[in-house]
Amino acid sequence: MGLTISREQQRFPTRNYPYRKGGACLAAPADAVPPEANVLYRRVGGIDTDPRPMDAEELAKLDDPLGRLLRSGNPFPLTARSLIAAFDVLGGTPDALPRQLVFLVADGGHIPWTPQTDRLQRAFRFVIVRGKADFTLLVSSSTLPDSAADDAFLQIIGWDDTHKVFHFYERLAGAYFWAGMSSHALQAATRGKGPFDSHVNGATVMKELRSPWIHWHAPQAGINENALAPDDPLRNDPLFIGRVTAERMETEVARPGIRRWNAARIARAVDADGSWNDVRHFLRQAVTDTTVNLATSETASRLIGEQTPLKLPLSFFLNRDTLFTTLGLEPDDPADADIVIPGLVYRRCLADYDVHLSDGLLRIEGDSHFAFLTPEPAFEDTQLIDALVLASLLTRRFVAALTMTDFPNPVFSARRAALLRHVPTVAKGPNAGEAMEREFLEEIRATTGQQGNGANSPEREFLSNFETVDSKPPPGSASRGTSRC
Repeated sequence: MGLTISREQQRFPTRNYPYRKGGACLAAPADAVPPEANVLYRRVGGIDTDPRPMDAEELAKLDDPLGRLLRSGNPFPLTARSLIAAFDVLGGTPDALPRQLVFLVADGGHIPWTPQTDRLQRAFRFVIVRGKADFTLLVSSSTLPDSAADDAFLQIIGWDDTHKVFHFYERLAGAYFWAGMSSHALQAATRGKGPFDSHVNGATVMKELRSPWIHWHAPQAGINENALAPDDPLRNDPLFIGRVTAERMETEVARPGIRRWNAARIARAVDADGSWNDVRHFLRQAVTDTTVNLATSETASRLIGEQTPLKLPLSFFLNRDTLFTTLGLEPDDPADADIVIPGLVYRRCLADYDVHLSDGLLRIEGDSHFAFLTPEPAFEDTQLIDALVLASLLTRRFVAALTMTDFPNPVFSARRAALLRHVPTVAKGPNAGEAMEREFLEEIRATTGQQGNGANSPEREFLSNFETVDSKPPPGSASRGTSRC
């Protein structure tokens, strides 16, 4: 048996924001001089070559819970536990965040501990959220809550309701660094850099936004003591003991956070005269995959026998959120949308394709804990499109024609992505949505006019969809009732 690696010794090489300078990844401040204590530094990838202390004017603009805490004059809390305690003592003040929820996530949290699996890189981490009515502080940390070492990563997101953005922070080298705000995710110089390689559009991230939440402590499958070594002190840690299940993270934190930022984006993008700016920033989330969520079946893979019916995630086959929720095209009988295969077919596929789990060292035969893990359209994309329909910036007809272009590929569709080049950057006038749609259609028709009659182009497919779709909303759809058809 190989060398065992305790949970405390496991590292998180991908959990630090990926700063780069001259092609090299910087996991710590760029110079060798230790940062000054109780000073907030700024390092925004794509803008700041080196970290620097934030000045008073910059600090005053950080009106999120952590920003206010760090400029309070009190010593900086450098561990996850001390950060929680710092907010505990604010009870009864305007900055109090009395509500707290603790979640547990892991890559191998459903695999029982044995001497043979002791060296498995499970990547346990806590997500701790604080708030009043809404959760406005999100803390992501290793399961070493009393450590200030860089390996015990600590990252914080705070909602700034004054400026309607999330602020992103990281503790490194005994100091806090401000890594940017939501709007940086959408700017060319900073897009995809620092925290925005994962928070791609500037919102909160929870990859599993549908039951059974495969990487989370969840009702269907908990991350429990049996995943820990018998002598692991985490078993008795109050954070571990007080963990709650993932559906609360989805419904109370992640989805509301995404809606909040998308609403702020739309409000910013529409001028007083009704003109719509940065149209491509919005439409790229309808035709490309800026990111994806993860979905699985509801069936544990180990329980699937040859005669077991396996219901596959519908989002593998089509964009169910946009087609069913935004457009209201769900079938009258939900069972009509069920796609079920025999367990025998599934088991043969596992064997034929050598499906197994591995961290590079340990190999476990078979599928993920729940069967048929697959990418699906991201909620931050589909919810944005829904919000644009409700804001009368997109018509249902337009969204239907886009979504049904190459619809059997709800993610990773090169055909649908090719349509982005026809989207204008700005739509002028009081009826900006109509202006955008009109200009887009003119571009599409001009392009198809230059193509041969037999051309199987995405432009022709979109145009065929647009000219045949029934734009009248079916009865009973909430989204349809307020959208423009």
